[in-house]
This record gives sequence, C-alpha cells and structure tokens, in this order.
Amino acid sequence: MTKREKALEACEKVLEGIEENSISTSSALLQCLKISRLLNDYNAIVWLQYEYGGYPRTDDGKHIQSEAWEIAYKNGRGYINDGNKVIFTELASELEEKITAQHKAVNNFSTQGTAISGDYALGAVNNLTSAVVRSTSNIVSNIALSEKRLSILKSKYYDYALKKQIEVAFGNVAENIFSEYREKVENQFSGLSKNTILKLQAIEDKINSDNPELYSQALTTCRRLFENTSKELFDQYFPGYKDKMYKTKSGKEIDVSGDHFKNKLSAVIEILENKSAVKSIVGSNIIYLLDWIDNLNDLQCKGVHSDISKQDAMRCIIQTYICLGDILNLQNK
Repeated sequence: MTKREKALEACEKVLEGIEENSISTSSALLQCLKISRLLNDYNAIVWLQYEYGGYPRTDDGKHIQSEAWEIAYKNGRGYINDGNKVIFTELASELEEKITAQHKAVNNFSTQGTAISGDYALGAVNNLTSAVVRSTSNIVSNIALSEKRLSILKSKYYDYALKKQIEVAFGNVAENIFSEYREKVENQFSGLSKNTILKLQAIEDKINSDNPELYSQALTTCRRLFENTSKELFDQYFPGYKDKMYKTKSGKEIDVSGDHFKNKLSAVIEILENKSAVKSIVGSNIIYLLDWIDNLNDLQCKGVHSDISKQDAMRCIIQTYICLGDILNLQNK
C-alpha cells in the first residue's frame, strides 16, 4: 500500500468515525496527524503536533508563543472575550477527560440521605439544597462549554480529513498522466474554500460512473469550479473592488463585474505575473492561457448540447487540474 493509499484509508477512518460517533476526538486527531505525515503537509504537521502535545508557552509560562497562538486562533480555537481576541488551550484529550469527570461529579451532587434535626433544620436543608443547585448548575455550564470546544476541534479535524481525501481522490483521476505535476500543486487546493473543494469531489464521483449523462455533468462542474476559483481569487487580490471595468497593462479595459469570471481571472493572473520573479506559461503568455480557458469553456459548454464521451470528460478534467494548478502555484513564485 502506497503512502497516498494509507492517507486515504486514514481519512476514511476519521470521516466515518466522526459521522458514526465511533471514534474519539483525540483518536481522530492522531489519524489526522498520520495523514499530514503521509502527505508531507508541513503546515498541518505543525498545527496537529500542537493539537496533540500542547501549545508552547513563553519563558514566563503565562503566554502562548506568538506563532503558536496565531496557529491556534486560525484553526478554530479563537474567540472574542470583552473585545479581545483570546484562545482556549485545552487539548482534545483533556476536554474528553474533563467532560467525563464533570458528568460523574454532577451525578454525585444530591441531598438524598441527608438527615438534619434541631431548631435550624429547615434552614440548613434549604441552604444545602441551594448549594447543590448552584454547584450542579456550574458543572452543567462547564460541561456545555467543554462539549462546545470539543465539537469545534472535532469539526476542524473532520474538515482537514475531508479536504485531504478530496485532494488525493481528485488527483487519482489522472494518476498515470500527471502524477509528478500533482505533487507540486496538491497542497495548493487546501487554500480554496470548502464549497470549491467539494466540486472536486463531485467531478470524481461523476467520472467514475458508467452513466454517460454524468460525463456532461462533470464538464459543467469543471466550469463551475473555474467560476468559484476566479471569484475567490478576485476577492482576495481585489478586495472591495467596485468598478465595473479593469484596465490591463496593455490598456485594454475588461468587464470584471457580475459573472464575468474569465475577465476576473485574467485580472488576477496579471497581478500575480507582476509579483512573480519567475516567468512561466502563466506569467509570460497570458493570452495563451486565456485561449486555453476559452477552449475548456467551449468543451464544457458542449455538454449542454451534445453527448459527451468519457474521453472528452477526462480530457477536460486533466486540463482543468493543470490550469488551476498553474494559477495557484503562481501565487507562491
């Protein structure tokens, strides 16, 4: 079994275990750590090691180290308290033990079996009952808080396993054709939104079917993947952009409003080209890339009007993967 196959197996353990409530959150964490190691996902390894071993503190022991604090806040541990950004630091295993202990404690609070006599018996009983009610209420509140935090961590581990499963599964569609290329761009897809990444899984589900009607749907999904990606990247590189037109370096004005996703993508590529020190097919020949996207778009639109063969669908998926990979890789150059 290859590392990628082992990673997919671990992803399934996490997803199925959490969905069926047959795996503890701390066990899901260890599986996620295994996934990150098998896939050489360095950023996830750092995050998940903190999740397992704890977030390191400064020398005074009072504060979390700044880099670790940022990682914790970004990965679901952050919240606002009295206007300040703070994080909770309990590990999944600590929260699980705390919840178990608190459930036992709340069951132990009772006034049953208590015998009080004398002139002040009634008052003593009332005081005891009030104390039990207060203590029980506090413990119940603590249980709710611990369970909420544990659910946040569980959700983060689930999302990580899901994203990695989709990335690996989508890459396997054309394993024998561009396996070397995939290694370079695979982790880039993690930066996309969950909604966009789920479209990758939808493509794989359709292309693995023997139903010809699903091949046309796969092409439509590819087009929507371009639309989602272009909108995400445009919002990232042109935050708050309100103008309808965008003026390119050549002086040409293009419409970047509404659903003009190809023009939005063209504007993003131009920005990335200016930032990149390394020239590539994406950076030095934008016209070629946009022609490529147009050809992909024509192929995808073909599914609306005629039957699509599996070979057509495979061709579109491969070009979609390479095209998106080039654009995403350009961000790191």
